[in-house]
Amino acid sequence: MSRHRAQALEDVLQMRDNRAAPWMIGALRGQIDRGFRWLRFEPALEREFFAYLNSSARMNRLALLIIAAASLLISPLLDSWLLWVPGGTPPLMWLIEYGVMQPVLVLSFLWCLLRRESCATELIMTAQFIVVSAGLVTNRVVLAHAGADFPVEFVGVGLIGMAALARVRAIIMVPVGIALSIAVLLTEVLIVSPPMAAYYHLAATGTLGLMAAYILCASEYYLRASWLDRRLLELVSRRDGLTGLFNRHALESALTVAHAHAVRDGLGYGVAMIDIDQFGRYNNAYGHPAGDQALREAAQMIESYARRPLDVCGRYGGEEFTAFWIDESPDRIQDHAENLRAAIQALNIPHKRSKVEPVLTVSVGVCYVYAPQPDDSLSAVLATADRLLYKAKRGGRNQVCSGVYESLSRPALADMADS
Repeated sequence: MSRHRAQALEDVLQMRDNRAAPWMIGALRGQIDRGFRWLRFEPALEREFFAYLNSSARMNRLALLIIAAASLLISPLLDSWLLWVPGGTPPLMWLIEYGVMQPVLVLSFLWCLLRRESCATELIMTAQFIVVSAGLVTNRVVLAHAGADFPVEFVGVGLIGMAALARVRAIIMVPVGIALSIAVLLTEVLIVSPPMAAYYHLAATGTLGLMAAYILCASEYYLRASWLDRRLLELVSRRDGLTGLFNRHALESALTVAHAHAVRDGLGYGVAMIDIDQFGRYNNAYGHPAGDQALREAAQMIESYARRPLDVCGRYGGEEFTAFWIDESPDRIQDHAENLRAAIQALNIPHKRSKVEPVLTVSVGVCYVYAPQPDDSLSAVLATADRLLYKAKRGGRNQVCSGVYESLSRPALADMADS
């Protein structure tokens, strides 16, 4: 995928995440209230947490694989100095270590290095652990037949390493650890048949396995709890507490992303500044609680007209909102704005103090940008939309006033239509 297409996809994913934010906030709060004793979230949250876990674990996984590969490289020295194998190290042991285990570690390292976002990485890490552990158990059998002792505790060390660094979820790693422990026990009892004193090694391996299980579950619980809190804080901090739309800071950030996308792809877009007519009079007549409810209803209607992945809407401040539509013709932008104005009026929210209509209405200023250029300023586009908004208000309110923004090379403002 080219850098250009990758950036476009990232923009789309970011906007989709923003669109789902109100639902996500509720889901996160519900999960915190219910807890996650069995280290599982509801399916949608589990998918997002898994993606985060997979991405954030890259350095830990690479470190684990480097340590494991380095340990295998120096294992011949350990075999010669510590194990005192009669007749030298068996060829089968060399084949297992350098023909199977080392290539698996190298391939896993390359996968984690190059495919950090892949959902299969968790399974790759688990598979390499199974292969390496099977190699260690096989070496134990080979050396036992050669009259040498191989520390079975290395399997427990591998479990500790996976629990501490691999970031493989407990739902996968715990069954694998149990199966491996049973396999080691059966191998010792049925194949190796060591002297009774050697069972201390087996007990030590079991202790390491229990420690690994605790480390795995405790660390995953902490990761899940911290992810829930951080994700909730991140989303809430970007939302207006009253309407649930983007707050001013998040709105400006989202508009900047959308504007950059439009410039990069040469896509026309429209920006609407939307103001509730004579809202101060509404608050004076009905009180601030009723005013808050009216803002919420108007915000929901505005959001319903900006639901495509790259559309943006938010609360600009007070009773003023902003909407952004990309890759639409001027006529379509005009239709969006006019339909939005009519839909808010059709809510039939009483406004007895209004000098425009007996119900709540809005005025809209829309600025359309043809094929935006790199030197075009988003703030200038917003300022143009704001001037058109005040033109609509001076013209009697409850109407849409539209215009076309020209680039710096053609700094003229032409009217599209007034309605």
